Amino acid sequence: MQRRLLFLWSSAADLAIDGILGVVWFTVLVSLLPTGIGLIPVFGVGILLLWVVVRLAEGIRFVERRRAEALYGVVITAPHEGRRSANSGFAGWLGQVLLDTFSPTLWKGLLHNLLSLVLGTVFWVLLQTAFELLVGVQRGAAALIPPGLLTVLAGVLGLAVLVAYTYGAGLLDRELSRMLLGASRTAALEERVDVLQGARQGAVDAAATERQRIERDLHDGVQPRLVSVAMTLGMARAKLDTDPEGARTLLDEAHRETKESITDLRHLARGIHPAVLADRGLDAALSAVAEHCTVPTTVRVDLPTRPSKETEAMLYFAVSEALTNVSKHSRASGCSVSVTQTEAGVRAVVFDNGVGGAAAGHGGGVGLSGMADRVRAAGGTLTVESPTGGPTILTVEAPCAF
Repeated sequence: MQRRLLFLWSSAADLAIDGILGVVWFTVLVSLLPTGIGLIPVFGVGILLLWVVVRLAEGIRFVERRRAEALYGVVITAPHEGRRSANSGFAGWLGQVLLDTFSPTLWKGLLHNLLSLVLGTVFWVLLQTAFELLVGVQRGAAALIPPGLLTVLAGVLGLAVLVAYTYGAGLLDRELSRMLLGASRTAALEERVDVLQGARQGAVDAAATERQRIERDLHDGVQPRLVSVAMTLGMARAKLDTDPEGARTLLDEAHRETKESITDLRHLARGIHPAVLADRGLDAALSAVAEHCTVPTTVRVDLPTRPSKETEAMLYFAVSEALTNVSKHSRASGCSVSVTQTEAGVRAVVFDNGVGGAAAGHGGGVGLSGMADRVRAAGGTLTVESPTGGPTILTVEAPCAF
């Protein structure tokens, strides 16, 4: 009962605003839109006016979505961008204005404004009527004149109609806001499919890159050392009877090579999944990586609880690769790593005051490509701001439930 009463008051507030804003929005757009279309032949003046209409309509839709969310407690996802102009420069801008002007999104928003105007206007008419009927009953009672039965019934009926209309129109307005201001179900599903396909492709690419890295490290690092150990042991065995001291020297060399091979294997295993990450979490793991960075690096991890293992691993490897690029290419004097919680999940930011140009190729080759694949596989996004001359800001956004 309490929820219905709260919804009734929310509907009344929304419809009251509709009766005012609906008139303003619809009048402004209906006035400017035909004017802009009609002025297109006049030296293209109408194009500029249509651009204003498109931007204004976007702002109106944003305000209406926020208002519906605030009053009705619903979440309305903004529709995805429509068709994009294939041209560039002024021709591209001109084509985009025309595409946006005749896009379904703009006209659905205009229809929402019209229906809001109608619902709000009817609400104000019913409110005024009910008020006048109730005032008539009250005046009769104040004058010690018993109001007639029809007068009382009219007042009660007017109030009942107002309440029923407010509740029903509120439900209708909420659904219209979802349908006309938000992304359609088909568009949302298509967007979700695109995201999942991108994540799947990112996982495939990241796995292929990781496999090639392991193969390269084994082939170029551990394998030659083990071959050298085998050859050294063979020579030591041949000298064991004739030259014990020489054999001892060769055994010491083989022992040293074996320990170095074990160290290489540990580094390789750490590259697959570091033990410190699983045991002590992201803060300790990133601090260990920062200690090996040639640029002085500070690390701040501010998370209420540990995210999922997949998210931790993705953030660890993304930041590790970013710090590797900082060491190799940035020529920076300082670097910082910040990992914080957001409304949607986790954000990691790597900042350095180096020469920049990462997206143009200074550290922006295979390293950033592999990093982007890892992030995409986890359903996250990677952005790099690295103008020539610096600084470089790399941001990883990862969806995660704590």
